[in-house]
Amino acid sequence: MNLVDLLQSQPAYGLWLITGLVFLGIAMLAFEPTIVALGFAAIITGIAAISVKEFSIQLLIWGVLSVSLAIVLRGFVPRPSKDLGPVTQATVSQPISPGGVGEVTYEGSFWTARCQISDVAIAVGQIVQVVGRQGNTLIVLPHDFPHDSYDRTA
Repeated sequence: MNLVDLLQSQPAYGLWLITGLVFLGIAMLAFEPTIVALGFAAIITGIAAISVKEFSIQLLIWGVLSVSLAIVLRGFVPRPSKDLGPVTQATVSQPISPGGVGEVTYEGSFWTARCQISDVAIAVGQIVQVVGRQGNTLIVLPHDFPHDSYDRTA
């Protein structure tokens, strides 16, 4: 007895259930809502195949369920927000002396910060641009500083 004979001897609902479990197994390896939808649709079709004997109707049930579930499951995949870009501004909460460090409020937390230009002092309340980070220290520039004249890689 070969594989084809074995599959032909199985009831349709068993094949649908096996197909659904295979799709769900594949979805566990590489999560894609469409694969999950195909698996769930095959399992539901297998349950329906107990009473619906016509294969073309089973195929129609599986197709409609696959498309419907794929649309529904796509809604559960998080999408990146267009409104939440990276924050590049901070507010000085302790003055940054020339060549020294101070403190800024960045994304709701206090950070140690130093100015990228060693001879510039930044006063409390001033808005600064965050241009880098070294460990737990942010590298900042005054907001009104001409951005064309500095190197961001330093």
